Amino acid sequence: MPVFTPYSRETSIEEKIDLAKYLWKKYGKHLAADSEIGRLLALYRNEILKSYKLMEIFGLVNECAICATEIPGGGCCGAGIEDWYDEFILLLNLLLKTKIPTERLGRKDCLFLGPKGCQLFARHHFCVNYLCSQITDALSPAQLSDLRAQSGKELFLCWKLELILRNRLNN
Repeated sequence: MPVFTPYSRETSIEEKIDLAKYLWKKYGKHLAADSEIGRLLALYRNEILKSYKLMEIFGLVNECAICATEIPGGGCCGAGIEDWYDEFILLLNLLLKTKIPTERLGRKDCLFLGPKGCQLFARHHFCVNYLCSQITDALSPAQLSDLRAQSGKELFLCWKLELILRNRLNN
């Protein structure tokens, strides 16, 4: 089995997507049937949905999508962000039954950006955590605290799942 190196600059996003698909094809059924992974995936899915719901309640889903797709030079979803993703978070998307995009919306956009925002369900920690000053200025301290706490729950489960996948697939 190959040894995986996270965040390798030598590996293109296309190669990482291919590797994630290879891992899904070869090990996906086994991983999906694993009770610990299945339990954590269900919790992770729930926390992601809670994060999106909170962002929706605060009006951020629409605001971020408009900024990323309609404002020239706007958004934090620029080309190159996709390079931060590795095969494990991409594999998490496949385990969560999310199609991985392979075509860009625009040449200056992240590969994973779609007309309504990010097309991935499991996202890189930067994409979950980053809030521009427009957002932080618009939210109350309580809203900001709630959003950051929820993001932390999502990211903790992502980290746990990635660690398990790395251990299981590298041994």
